[in-house]
Order: sequence, then C-alpha cells, then structure tokens
Amino acid sequence: MEERIAVIGLGYVGLPVALAFAGKFKNTIGFDVNKARVESLQRGIDATREVKPSALSISTPEITADPRALKGCSFFVAAVPTPIDGKHRPDLGPVLRASETVGAALSPGSVGLSVVTASESTRTT
Repeated sequence: MEERIAVIGLGYVGLPVALAFAGKFKNTIGFDVNKARVESLQRGIDATREVKPSALSISTPEITADPRALKGCSFFVAAVPTPIDGKHRPDLGPVLRASETVGAALSPGSVGLSVVTASESTRTT
C-alpha cells in the first residue's frame, strides 16, 4: 500500500514540503483553509514565490481547501503559522485548528506530525 501524505498549510514552508512529498508519493494532498490561495495554486501561481511556476506545473499534489480530501491519508504534516501579538505572545490558533482538522481525518494507523517553523515562538515547543 502506498502512503497517502497530507500537508496542512501551503505557505512558505508547507508548499515546498507538499511538492517534495508529491515527487515521491503520487497521492499527496496539499490542504489550506485559504480558498483564494488554493485557487491560485491550482492555476500554477504561487504568490509567495517560494516555488517556481514550473515546479507547480510538473508536481502532482492534489491542492484543496476541502478537509474531506484528507480522509484516508496515512501521514499528516502540519506546517501552519504561529504569529505573535504585540506583547510577543504566540497565537496558537492556527496550530489548534490544524490539529482539529487532522484529528477529524485520522484513521487507525495514521501518523500526525507538526512542523515547527522559524516563526515558532520560543518556549512554545
């Protein structure tokens, strides 16, 4: 059975991760809650310019904003932002929402993984 990978969050970390997984696992899903971002990526446009248009056109992940597409995935990577407020407190809302999304899609034998990015606030890991 081939792994079915899901990358949650298609920002400057998640998009390259999704493309890398898609190069190895043909059933990779790239998920983002930002429908405009998803539609742009589906058209081959990355507004963050983290990846070249050619990388989007030759890669094969399914890019979606529909959490139902995550059902049946066997491995989840959450790559979501952790912004800080004016008092330097982390907003863990995106992490919590990503966890809820993954939790709803998990099935027996699935694996969830959280990616800690450079924007992660200290003392939150």
